[in-house]
Amino acid sequence: MKQIICCCFALVMAAGCKKAPYLTYSDIARIQMADTTTQSATFVFEPENIVQDTAYIQVNTIGGIAPYDRQVKFVQITDYSYTYKRDSVTNQIIDSVATETPFRALPGIHYVNFDDKNMQSLMVVKANEASARIPVILLRDTSLATNTYRLHIQLAENSEFGLGERIAREKMLTFSDHLERFDSWRVDSYLAPAFSWFGKYSVGKHQFMIDVLKQNIDDPWFKAASNNGSLRQFVTVLKQALIDYNGNPDNIASGKAPIRETSSPASSAITFP
Repeated sequence: MKQIICCCFALVMAAGCKKAPYLTYSDIARIQMADTTTQSATFVFEPENIVQDTAYIQVNTIGGIAPYDRQVKFVQITDYSYTYKRDSVTNQIIDSVATETPFRALPGIHYVNFDDKNMQSLMVVKANEASARIPVILLRDTSLATNTYRLHIQLAENSEFGLGERIAREKMLTFSDHLERFDSWRVDSYLAPAFSWFGKYSVGKHQFMIDVLKQNIDDPWFKAASNNGSLRQFVTVLKQALIDYNGNPDNIASGKAPIRETSSPASSAITFP
């Protein structure tokens, strides 16, 4: 009798499973960015005749592929900093003032406008693809030599795509024609792999590394050194070179030693971990 009951129960469960509908995606096609961390670029290592560079932004689609190229739309948005006025008694915010963040990249001067007809064929998710690397063409204006410009990019809806997750719609590009942080050293924490090897970033340290190693210290260099296992040797060379430079009597007498994070004599001396 127990075997009969168990058998009947199994048949009922099997029938129930067969009747369960499959989950299907019924929403519109959507798009979002794969990575929203700030991305930096610099022309400083490029020959003077190189007047443009390309940064790429990875986008992923939601909702299946299509048998044709689908246009992706980017827009530039403005950044603001805020100052707040507080009540002297309650400390509650009673007013605020928004100020546009300086050095906003200008279309046609610092980058090729996203609406430029030559960009349209490049800003697509190809047929039968679910992702794409969308190019952003940066222009080498003379103003980049003295300032770092900001291009805050946001995905926008169009006839092909709605928007994906809110946290995956915007990305900041910063670029210049002087030494900059690169992606593997984008922050002073262990979230950036170069920090583990070289410690806190500074322009003074970056320039010292270039002078000692005689190489372009940028993201491709770091990734190549990481892959071939030479980072430890580089750190050893840099540490000894720093000891030698800072201990040189001529450098001490001239005020060049110790090497500091910036050109200010009040800034901290550079170190390697």
